[in-house]
Amino acid sequence: MTRRELYFISGSPPCWAVMLALEVKAFAYTRRRLDNAKGEQKSPEFRNLNPRGHVPVLIDGDVMICETLAILAYLDAKYPSPPLFGETPMQTGRIWQMICECDGHLRAPVGDVSRPLFRGKGQELATQIIAAATTVRSELTLLETRLTSHPWLAGATLCAADLVIYPVLMQLCRAAALEDATPLNLDIHPLGDYFPNLDQWSERIETLPGFDNAYPPHWK
Repeated sequence: MTRRELYFISGSPPCWAVMLALEVKAFAYTRRRLDNAKGEQKSPEFRNLNPRGHVPVLIDGDVMICETLAILAYLDAKYPSPPLFGETPMQTGRIWQMICECDGHLRAPVGDVSRPLFRGKGQELATQIIAAATTVRSELTLLETRLTSHPWLAGATLCAADLVIYPVLMQLCRAAALEDATPLNLDIHPLGDYFPNLDQWSERIETLPGFDNAYPPHWK
């Protein structure tokens, strides 16, 4: 039996994307959870795996892969069914486009909203949060429109873009639901009131087989 292990931090969107992919591929694997509060990803033992001290890290037999997108590409190339990056050049390009758009335009402002709220600095950094939320809502509007005619972000079938973007959105929603976010009027929570297509899309992901296995342990 192939040795398959994933080193991850609970709640990390990049790690969660890989965990969702492993469930979609229906792979059994051993979870190696690292404690971010203790800096375990920076320990000498872990740096022997990844000198940068970053997660996720996947071990698949005698192969070790770091970085979320590299792991997803590796999994899809080695285990192509079901496909995560499409079956035609057009599908592949569209999927990568959406992932690049997320990394280039959505991920950072989501962090600018969520990190201060998670750290209890909602009032102290209210100006930053409100400004970032404006950018976030513009990006979510684009995603909302994409879901008007298709159930998944890149078309008729689930793909890597869905798995990458969903955890980012959930990080945002979890932060926007905090009490400190209420007076900021972010117009994000509850998601269904502002972005009903995205809310329904999220529900579709949450009914995928294995979703509960991938859910961040410390959020349960």
